[in-house]
Formats: sequence, structure tokens, C-alpha cells
Amino acid sequence: MKKKTKVFSLFMICLLLVMMDVPVQAKKTKNYWPKQPDKITAGAAILMDIDTGTILYKKNINKKYYPASITKILSVLVAVENSRMDEVVTFSHDSVFKTEGSGIWRDVGEKMTMEQCLYAVMLESANECAYAVAEHISGTMEKFVKLMNEKAKKLGCKSSNFTNPHGLPDENHYVTAKDMAIISRAAYENETFRLLCGTKRYVIPPTNKHKEPTYLTNHHKMLYPKDTAAYLYDYCTGGKTGYTIAAGNTLVTYAQKDGMTLVSVILNGTSPQYWNETRSLLEFGFENFNLCNVAEYFGADENNEEEKLDTLNANDPFAQIDPQAKVILPKSVNFNKTEMTINYENLPENSLAQLIYTYGNRKIGTADIIRTNTFIDNHVDAITESTESDSLDENIEPAENQTAVSDEPQQESDEADRQAEDKQQEKTESGKKDLNLIDSLKEKIQNMEITEHIQNFDIHKLIDSVKGFFQNKKLDFSGNAWIVLGGIFAGIVLILIFKILFNRSYVIRQKLANYRNRKIERKKYVVIRDYRKGRKRKNR
Repeated sequence: MKKKTKVFSLFMICLLLVMMDVPVQAKKTKNYWPKQPDKITAGAAILMDIDTGTILYKKNINKKYYPASITKILSVLVAVENSRMDEVVTFSHDSVFKTEGSGIWRDVGEKMTMEQCLYAVMLESANECAYAVAEHISGTMEKFVKLMNEKAKKLGCKSSNFTNPHGLPDENHYVTAKDMAIISRAAYENETFRLLCGTKRYVIPPTNKHKEPTYLTNHHKMLYPKDTAAYLYDYCTGGKTGYTIAAGNTLVTYAQKDGMTLVSVILNGTSPQYWNETRSLLEFGFENFNLCNVAEYFGADENNEEEKLDTLNANDPFAQIDPQAKVILPKSVNFNKTEMTINYENLPENSLAQLIYTYGNRKIGTADIIRTNTFIDNHVDAITESTESDSLDENIEPAENQTAVSDEPQQESDEADRQAEDKQQEKTESGKKDLNLIDSLKEKIQNMEITEHIQNFDIHKLIDSVKGFFQNKKLDFSGNAWIVLGGIFAGIVLILIFKILFNRSYVIRQKLANYRNRKIERKKYVVIRDYRKGRKRKNR
């Protein structure tokens, strides 16, 4: 009996040692982030979500490389923001003779609209058109380049420098993958740029120097099969290619699928691998990440699902969470795993505050608290002025009617004044409720805390207790006891092997994550059954 007790005690100790591994494993998977399974051979690569700016994949993103013709993304963005599409651009001697490489062979003195020039820049990567656009906007290429660098710095680029608008080789003309993704994201937010970079074909009509039309085709093979259809990608919405001997192959690609828009950047790539690697990056993003609408999750109360922000006031709310705000997360991670901080500095226009969401060490998106069409201050002032005006109108009467009014009972006049005062007080209190809405929102935000924490396990106490057990007890095992003990250890080893395989098996985790997501989605909706009896159709 004593031996059985010792064996049982040893079994419990082993079980506790196995359980010690649980918090450690939870900590490792707490900030799970998918890894790109395919090897990227390009010098640098990045995959970024357009909506949130979150980096989903990165390789050497802060290393400087020559960009080649993807420089034209920044050039076109600056041109779109500083000109009209119907402006007439005249080609100078420098624009024609100081450029080489890709172009559409324009002549000195040739005239084209800004729109035609920018299509030539984005589709045919026309260097002379980029030069002519720069001179037209700023007078000289050097002044236009200054605008380019100022724009890049304003967007947050820290490790890039531009010396020309076309990307021809220059030692001082370089970018990083991160900066190029930031520029590409900002450009794609411009509607005119999206139209330019996503156009497959364009025709320039005859000009004063060319009697025949000029046909343009997009060089991006994932969007348009210029030479081959082998690299076409159904979800590609645009991009820009680049190549020089010094830069190698460079590529910026936009793609959209299931409401998610991604941009990938390849620097110092090789052909044809950089086409396949771009596709692999985009598929990795679409298969492993989801966009979450913040407004749908914000303020949700499990005990009272019907509670909404606008129920804080009977009138329209003064502020609300931007309904378009989104964060991006791995598909196997729930929204409640995110952390949130509130920012009140450097806010966008019309924003009262900004919610910054992070997951682990990654910033995954922001949500602005924005003003609505309800203006509280003006509303209260208007009520006061309207009430005062009504009171004056009631007191000022024509002279011929003043005698008749004075003959009426004084009680009726007092009753009307009291009703007017009560009405004014009710409206003023309503305005004060709206004024306090922001404070209510702030308080509600601050009360949103993640309640799930991993409880710490005191390992030192357990180790000390194990040591004390072995020091105070003398174990005497028989043959059967050793067999039982061996079986226990074998079971422990099998459990550990299973846990290791489970943690390293992407397929198992993904299936479990999909099951959990489907279960959560089913809880979001309430099935409403209609029990009304159907009416029989009358036979005619």
C-alpha cells in the first residue's frame, strides 16, 4: 500500500511538470502571426494592407536599393496633385534628348494633355513623358524632384532619396521596400492614380507632330498579357514595373479580393521569379488574414447585445466611430485579443480622438471618433435665440391691439410664459446631453479592457516542493512499479510529441481556427422565423 502511494505521488508530480508547459505554450501562441511558406529570392520584399498600412510580410525592408521605373509612382502622384488632366504639356529639347530607355518617341515641340502624358508614363513607362511632366509642373526637373522628396518625407519615408522623375540610374537615387510601400499605398488612395495604374490599354490621338494615333499597353503581366498570359492574376488591379541593370527587376503590384486590398513591392528581383514571388506574397495575404470592422465590435456587451452608442441620447449622436475603420488580423485570431490606446494628438480633420489598435508588437489599424452632422453648440445657441425672438414677438404688438391685450386675464399670459420656459429648458437639457456624449464615449473606451490574461504559475515553489519530496522520502520500487512508472513516462512523452506536432502543424491550427470563426459568425445573427400561414392561391 505504501509503494502504491509513492507511485501515485510520483505520477502526480510528473503530471504537474507537464502542466507547467501549458502557460509557456500559451505565451508562445498568444501573438501568433502567419509565416510565408515560400522562399523569396528577391533582395527585398514587403506585403502591406492598403486599408490599415499593416505590414504582413517583410524581408530587408529597410535596405536601400535602386528603384528603376517604379519611381514613376511617386512622380505621377505629385503630378496628379499639382495639375489638371486637361493641361497641355509641351515637350522641350531636354525632355526628348536627355532621356533614354523606354518611351513613346515624342518630338521637340510636341503637345499632349497631362492625362495622355501620365497614361504614357504608367503604361509604357515613357521616360521623356515623365521629364516633360516635371518641367511643365515645376519649370525644371530639379524643382519637381524637390517636390517628390518633400512628398515622400511628408508620407513618412525616412530612408529614400530621389534625383529624377523617371528612375534612370543614379547613385543618389534609392529607396527601401518599406518606403516604396508607403508611397504606393498613398498613391492608391488617389482615385485618379487608381484609374491610371489599372488601365490595360490606352490610345493617344494624333498630335501636332504625329499624324497617327499612339497605342499604349500596360507592361504589368499580372494585369495585362503583353507578351504572355502565364503570369496573369485574377485579383490584380494595377501596378508598375521597373528594370535597369543596376536595379534588377522591381515591381509594385496591387490586388483586391474579398474586400481586402494589398500592395506588394519587390526590389532587386530576377526574372521570371519576381512574378511568381509576387503572386505567392499576395496569396499568402489573402489566405491568412481578415479585415475586421471596428464599429461592429466596439462597445459590444455580451450581457446586453442591443446596447448601442446612439442610445446614450434620444437625439442623433454628436460623435461616432468611423464606420469605415478597420483592423487586420490573422484568420485564427479573435478581435478581443487586440489592445487599444487612445490618441488625442495630430488628429485627422473632423476627428475628436483616435483609437490605435495593436496585436503583439504590430500596429494593425486605427479608428477615428468622428463628428456627425449634429452641431451641439450652434444648436443650443439657435434654441436660445429662437426662444428670445419668440418672446420679443409676443411682447411687441401693434399699438392698436395693445389695449385689447391688456384687457385679457393676466393668468393666460403667465401660463404661456411658463410653457415657453419649460420648452426652452427641455431643449437646453437635450443639448447638454449631446455635449456630454464625448465624455461618455471616452469613459466607455477606457472601460474596454481585455479580461483574458494568462495566469502565472509559480515554478520555483513547485521545484522546491519536488526537491523536498525526494530529500525526505526514500523510494523503493519493485519490478511492477518500474513498469507502471515507465508507462507513465511513455504517456508523457506521447503527450509532448502530440503537443509539438499540434503547434507546428499549420493545417490543424487553421482548421480549428476556421471552425471557431464559423461558430462565432453563427452567433452574430439571429434567425427570425415567420410563422404566418401562407395564403392559398385562388384557382381561376
